[in-house]
Amino acid sequence: MRTNTRNFLTLLLSFVAYISFAQDKSITGTVTDQNGIPLPGVSVLIVSTTTGVQTDFDGKYSIRASQGQQLRFSYVGQKTVTKQVGSSSVINVKLEDDAQALEEVVVTAALGITREKKSLGYATQEVSGDQLSETRNTNALNALSGKVAGVQVSNSSGSLGGSSRILIRGAGSITQENRPLIVVDGIPLDNSNYNTSSAQSGGGGRDYGDAGFDINPDDIASMNVLKGGAASALYGSRASNGVILITTKSGKAGKAEVVFNSGVTFDQVNILPKVQKLYGGGAGDATTIGQSGFGQATINGTTYNVADYGTDESWGPRYDSNSRVLHWDAFDPEFSEDYLQPRAWVYPENDKDDFFNTGVTYNNGISFSQGTEKSTMRMSLNNTQSTGIVPNSELSKTTVNFNGTSQLTDRLKMDASVNLTITDGFNRPAVGYTGEGVIQQFYQFGQTQLDYERLKKYKLSDGAQRSWNRVSATNGAVRYSDNPYWTLYENTAEDKRTRWYGNVGLQYNLTDDLYVVGKIYGDTYDFRINSRVAVGSQAQPFYTEIDRDFQEINYEGRLHYDKNVFNDKLSINTFVGLNRRDNEFHRITGETSGGLVVPGLYNLSNSSDPAQVTEYDSEKRVNSLYGSASFGYDNFAYLTVTGRNDWSSTLPADSNSYFYPSVSGSIVFSSLVDANWLSFGKIRGGYAEVGSDTDPYQLANTFTGGIPFLGNVPFDLGNTNRNPDLLPEEKQTWELGLEMAFFKSRLSFDLTYYNEETSDLITPVQIDPATGFTSTFTNAGKLQNKGIEALVTVTPVQTNDFSWDLIWNFAKNDNELLEIIDGVETLQIASFPFNSVSVNAVVGQPYGIIRGTNYVFDDQGNKVVNSNGSYAETQNVENLGSVLPDYTMGFRNNFKYKNLTFGFLVDVQKGGKYRSLTNMWGNYSGILEQTAANNIREEGIVLPGVTGTVTYDENGDYTVSNTATNTQVIPAQQYGTDFYFGNDAQNVFDADYIKLREVTLAYTLPADWFKDFAAITVSAFGRNLGVWGLDNDNFDPEVATSGSGNIQGSEGGSLPSTKSYGLNVQLKF
Repeated sequence: MRTNTRNFLTLLLSFVAYISFAQDKSITGTVTDQNGIPLPGVSVLIVSTTTGVQTDFDGKYSIRASQGQQLRFSYVGQKTVTKQVGSSSVINVKLEDDAQALEEVVVTAALGITREKKSLGYATQEVSGDQLSETRNTNALNALSGKVAGVQVSNSSGSLGGSSRILIRGAGSITQENRPLIVVDGIPLDNSNYNTSSAQSGGGGRDYGDAGFDINPDDIASMNVLKGGAASALYGSRASNGVILITTKSGKAGKAEVVFNSGVTFDQVNILPKVQKLYGGGAGDATTIGQSGFGQATINGTTYNVADYGTDESWGPRYDSNSRVLHWDAFDPEFSEDYLQPRAWVYPENDKDDFFNTGVTYNNGISFSQGTEKSTMRMSLNNTQSTGIVPNSELSKTTVNFNGTSQLTDRLKMDASVNLTITDGFNRPAVGYTGEGVIQQFYQFGQTQLDYERLKKYKLSDGAQRSWNRVSATNGAVRYSDNPYWTLYENTAEDKRTRWYGNVGLQYNLTDDLYVVGKIYGDTYDFRINSRVAVGSQAQPFYTEIDRDFQEINYEGRLHYDKNVFNDKLSINTFVGLNRRDNEFHRITGETSGGLVVPGLYNLSNSSDPAQVTEYDSEKRVNSLYGSASFGYDNFAYLTVTGRNDWSSTLPADSNSYFYPSVSGSIVFSSLVDANWLSFGKIRGGYAEVGSDTDPYQLANTFTGGIPFLGNVPFDLGNTNRNPDLLPEEKQTWELGLEMAFFKSRLSFDLTYYNEETSDLITPVQIDPATGFTSTFTNAGKLQNKGIEALVTVTPVQTNDFSWDLIWNFAKNDNELLEIIDGVETLQIASFPFNSVSVNAVVGQPYGIIRGTNYVFDDQGNKVVNSNGSYAETQNVENLGSVLPDYTMGFRNNFKYKNLTFGFLVDVQKGGKYRSLTNMWGNYSGILEQTAANNIREEGIVLPGVTGTVTYDENGDYTVSNTATNTQVIPAQQYGTDFYFGNDAQNVFDADYIKLREVTLAYTLPADWFKDFAAITVSAFGRNLGVWGLDNDNFDPEVATSGSGNIQGSEGGSLPSTKSYGLNVQLKF
């Protein structure tokens, strides 16, 4: 694998550049648009030379040229102007709007092909690199949040370098991938989700991130989202969920440019569960109203009041500064200042909120670019250093990028790029229901009187742990919970990912109309993880090492034919190509067994029992043939037909071929209308069939070795019977769209309606255990997505000095499982921790239905209270809602006054559900604020609802009769513990939110202030600065995302979301 990697990274790049200057005189001037507004960034090039400059922020330029030479002024969206140098040393230029300004090109497929946007028959939306990087987000994919219609981006921002969940037009599969394909400069990047299923469902683990974190946002020129099947069909089987197409920056002809960025970002906890501050730790008594007292201990002849540190709940005595007790740290003689020293029973000065740090990220990068008429190059170096909101957590990332092109001969052109990303993580915080997770220790279980400054003294001189959760006053062993600082400083984890990706290609022009292209794309990484639990922890000590190696190589060749005929009325653009994709994956996992022999020595050879080692290898090959034919008539009507056939090694040999066609077209009706108010108008439509295959080794049963016993290694076939007749899932998609622009493009909109249906879903089926297996996979079921998308852009004000732009996007997707296996209505995707709550696929419902027991309601919709004063619970589990939202919306405002720019982005999600394990256990243990609100611990609580007679039939359905308003008082502890013992619906919440996603403020200093710089820009920014409209204000719905896989909607102990703010300085030379 590594040999192949070195081969494809040995890129033969040869760039020769020279710059010749005529010294006759200096030409200066200002370039404006047709309204007189200065244009920054206009290219000013001396024709037939490589000498050029760009205008500054005020539209000014200066260049040395000889009399008689010609200056070419070019700018996106404006007509190019050429001026001859005469006797005057001042040349001012006014550029006019280009009537074809809306015909920008987009990159489609991994083929590097550019096309006019007006010719596209499908929806696509582009976000510029400047928009992605202006808030200095270290994850380029997270920066898409709220910016693109139909794209849902979820990330648990409190997780250091964590992964992103991205859906384009909803979920299209039950068991297979729903993530889009990510392509960088034609290179498909592996975006595998390596978080365990336990971590994804809230059961506990660490989030090690995904491919989005490996891309340097400062290297991105644009990110284009290809949404529908017609847009992505040429990518074949793995693009059924859309494509995020990233184009990196490159060198341009003219003056060399150096760009330096340096910034700092501060991350602070945004939303934390609210803790009650009236009562301390203790077991309490769930059967009585009133609180338990302190325990007592006689030590050295003296009797002391002692807090109940043997429990991990907060149903203890009410805080009273006159009560003095021995706290957890009063029993260790070597800490003489605290030994047997009673302290007041009060809420701590340093509580859970003080535990979290302000995370800091330093981001520094530099790039250099240069171009001539025959070659271009750009290289960059970037480094980020981050400390997390959780103590003792760090992450660093270093990226190196190089790309270039060279016109080797009149007919032969070469292009290449290479990228290196090294990510080093130390002690990324654990999340979910695990003893290593701080949320479990703070808000699910624990005691509210703990002072977190005192907890920092977590270790005795002999290395033993000091835990607040002692067995007793005389026994310092850990009962349930480790000291959180012991967890963070002794039970650590480390990870390192080294990733190379790049491409090299040649293009040879056989004739003016016919050319051939050859490309090699590669992506490879080595990912090493180790984690440990120290001797003295509550859990059994262990040490684990995981090493993953991945490589993908794509070999591609294409033959193109481009021709304009019939007096240039008809354009023909066609190509045929072939591709071979080879994937290799290797994983080896070693873990100790039975504990560690020597404390503090973390090595597999230090295992008490023989260490367990597992190894896995997989290979996959997909061979493909594809083609495309595009026709355009008179810049008015366009038609494109594509087809791709894949042969996958993961499918049966006699049925491993599958064909994906598409057809799309557009009509630019504005060319038929002579109206000044109409700048552009187009209708479009497209149809495609796409699909996805499966993972390697799903067709035949194989033996897996187990743990040796008496010198023999047992083998078993597992519980799943492989299906040799498995077929790929198939998705049929069609869409219609309307694009219009008015009043010189001051107002524009893009509307899309789409319908997508996935059939032959790869579905697990339960089978008779007498076969020796419990399940198999088959092709069954249909899943539909249909919806609308809108993008509206308005420029209400535009003057010489001031402009105001508004961008609004909206998307509503209706998802429904149409059918599944005969006789089956519900298929469980994954179970959540505790109480049989699960996420499911249910016929007639959207994907991702959370199921659990519900409240019992009378016919008026009132909740029914049972005879003991608690809410009644249904006998059957019911549908409690889908994890998918009803609609999403983004609203962007940009203001520009001379050199000052200001912008903000509001991100809205309506609908969707999530289940909170922290809400369940936090109430159960008496930690959350509502368990002590309104004096209920002294007076009890009457639950809103009615009493009544609930009668169940044999199917578990019920009727309610004899209702009356509930008046029964129950103890607060009964109320709290019912969040665990009662129905599941009380822990399921709406996932609505309104977020102030981004705020940016930037000022570009006048160019004449600094002669040695082309531009200096100082910016301030903020992310996630405000959130409103929450169903439960203890939680940010986005934290119910643990990884990028299909298991969503479970908050199992997620880290809190963060708000970020920072500063950045950009220097251009």
